[in-house]
Amino acid sequence: MAGRARAFADARIVKILKTQFVTAACDDWYQRRRQDAEGEFFRRMADQGPRKGAGGSTRQGVYCLTADGAFLAYRPGNVEPEYMLETIEKGLAAWQKLPTERRRPGAVEVGEHGKTDPTYTRDPPEGGLVLRVFTRALDRTTEGYCDSPCDKARGGSSQRDHLWLKEAEWKSLIPSRPVAGQRNAVPTPIARRIFRFHLADSTRGEPNLWASAEVRRAELFAVVECVTAEQVVLRLEGSALLSTDADEQKAGRGYDVALSGIVRYDRQAKKIDRFDVVAVGDHWGEGRYTPGARPGRTPLGVAFDLAPAESTIDRVPPQGAREISAYYRAE
Repeated sequence: MAGRARAFADARIVKILKTQFVTAACDDWYQRRRQDAEGEFFRRMADQGPRKGAGGSTRQGVYCLTADGAFLAYRPGNVEPEYMLETIEKGLAAWQKLPTERRRPGAVEVGEHGKTDPTYTRDPPEGGLVLRVFTRALDRTTEGYCDSPCDKARGGSSQRDHLWLKEAEWKSLIPSRPVAGQRNAVPTPIARRIFRFHLADSTRGEPNLWASAEVRRAELFAVVECVTAEQVVLRLEGSALLSTDADEQKAGRGYDVALSGIVRYDRQAKKIDRFDVVAVGDHWGEGRYTPGARPGRTPLGVAFDLAPAESTIDRVPPQGAREISAYYRAE
């Protein structure tokens, strides 16, 4: 992941991609499984390269291809800038060697998309709430916490995800007859979704998400702070212990975390217009694909806020939602 981050921040690579390519990002886990035109196109193209997905295995990587699916160049997914530059230049050179009639505008007619495989279609829930999630390694100071100065390879940059709540779920957070001081438990599916799928250390790559049994202790409450004719303000507060072993001292990976924040409901517009919640605590250990963790227990912070309604990037599904029904159940 760190290699990709450096590659796509490289001015040379950005310039070539913006002027010479049409870029797209997709999830290989989905693309190699989906039984529709999009999945068939991906597999047909990828099978022309070196990683043919034998036995259903991954075809992950960076591909250069034509609009009609002809393979041009390939590189495994986690690439440093120089290798990425080499790959896209190789793909561009292969493109330039194609006959002129194949490279002219309109040479490929793109037909209708066709019916999508519903098993692998993930869209934000209609009427639901989309929250941005930012995870960051922290350090302690005499005044509290600050961003960790550790280098990017060890998790020194912020990572993004999204939390999805269905319409009925976010509405369930707002009491029908709110009274200041009222304290209600956040519904279990919402609380466990947050604990299991969004309190993971993603600062060095794709993390292991918490199994249901690894939620050792957890509570999350919504406390009514203020009630007026215009709004209801809730304070979210709670804590959790997430660990790979029932004995916290023996757990190879864990997170002892507290949550606090504000949720505001606009009674006139009948919508939540503020959701600012922070989770901070000590994290330790590393996942299968996230080596290089700082030694011992170190501070980790996770922040949640409302995604802008007009933002296309915030339609990207949650990392934990590959199996969408399991994501919502969070059992």
